[in-house]
Amino acid sequence: MARTNVTSVALAVSLALGGFASQAMATDSQKITELEQRLEALEIELIEARDAAKKQDRVKFSKSSPTPKFVSKDGRSTMEFKARIQADYMDADEIGTGKKASMDDAEKATEIRRLRFGLEGQFSRDWEYELELDFAENEVDVKDANVTWEGWENQKLTLGFQKYAFGLTNTQSSAHQVMMERPSVDTFSADRAMGAQWRYRGNNWVFSLGLGMDYSETEETIIEFEEKDGEIEEIGLEDESIYGESMFYTTRFTYTPINSNNNLLHLGASYMMMDLDRDTQEMRFRARPAAKYTGRMVDTGNFDSTGSDTYGIEAIYQHRNFMLLGEYMNSTADQIDDEDVEVDAYYATASYVLTGEQWRYSGKKGVMKSPRPGQAISEGGWGAWEVAVRYEQANFLEDHMKYGGDLTTLVFGVNWYMENNLKMQLNYIDAEADNKVKDEYSTQDTNILQARLQFAF
Repeated sequence: MARTNVTSVALAVSLALGGFASQAMATDSQKITELEQRLEALEIELIEARDAAKKQDRVKFSKSSPTPKFVSKDGRSTMEFKARIQADYMDADEIGTGKKASMDDAEKATEIRRLRFGLEGQFSRDWEYELELDFAENEVDVKDANVTWEGWENQKLTLGFQKYAFGLTNTQSSAHQVMMERPSVDTFSADRAMGAQWRYRGNNWVFSLGLGMDYSETEETIIEFEEKDGEIEEIGLEDESIYGESMFYTTRFTYTPINSNNNLLHLGASYMMMDLDRDTQEMRFRARPAAKYTGRMVDTGNFDSTGSDTYGIEAIYQHRNFMLLGEYMNSTADQIDDEDVEVDAYYATASYVLTGEQWRYSGKKGVMKSPRPGQAISEGGWGAWEVAVRYEQANFLEDHMKYGGDLTTLVFGVNWYMENNLKMQLNYIDAEADNKVKDEYSTQDTNILQARLQFAF
């Protein structure tokens, strides 16, 4: 009897323990199932969040530009606005106007030098595009309208209406010039034109080739004569439209053997061949005294030519906040039925940033960019201050030419960089020219004060 009771108790205990174990195992299994469901839900939420981010266009802002940058949902296309606004003031003494052999009165002027707006960006990842218009002087001019292929390593191929790499001051943007206006070597540069340009960038060098084409319609006045009673008489004028073509080829090579935080040495060379394949084959060399709104103090006048060859060399040296840069160009034009016309020009510029900032070097194009203020006005500072001086010479005087002249210009400048995109410039100019008009020679000089407010991004 006692044994039977013991057996019954043991059996009851075993059943109870088994029930508890089964209940515990069921509870753990349920918890695991719940955790798996929660993990699956979190994974779904993460996937949905990623999909939503891809479907939403992104807008980016940077400290260097006040305009937003729009990025497509797949990240392969972008769009960004660009602008350049330059408002100028000029006070000039009377000035002789080269070929005209006359004096312009002293003049004061306020003008919008540049009023440019445009778009730039990427599409399909390997393509860039650029469109820029200039609305200054109550006109609309196309400055850039091109696309660029970047699918090759370290290379770019630009097609369309564009500016061509030739020389330092011409290749460098007008928004990043030490002085308000480019020096007289810029007279040799080609205008923007339709064509193609290829650029290859090495570790410390850049090489570019360009082909530009200009198909234009020109007006030529035809004077008709008639012999009457043994004398030649003019019987009328007739305007004739002539459709012609001109082409030019450019190349530029730059090499930067030194490019560190405090030191920079840049060397470069350029060449351009101009081919004038038109009925009105004419060339002309002329230059202003570093001011846009004055007459040209030296001028060769138009002469018949089939084209020209132009060579240039350039150099930049920078040590911390001190910079030297210079350029020399020589051009020889083939004059029809007369001797060739050979002219040259050069300049040297010295710059010192008083507040310690440095000009920035762009290895992509081999040019300089303006310094950015260490303490902008918006941050409670005084911005960056720079003083500069430039000496330049243009020699456009040939003995066998009826017109020409030599121009010497000295420019003193003060630049105030208030923000990354806002600056003021002040230039004082002293210019002297020796002119030739037919067989008469004359000397003239002038002084100019000019200022600029620039907002660019």
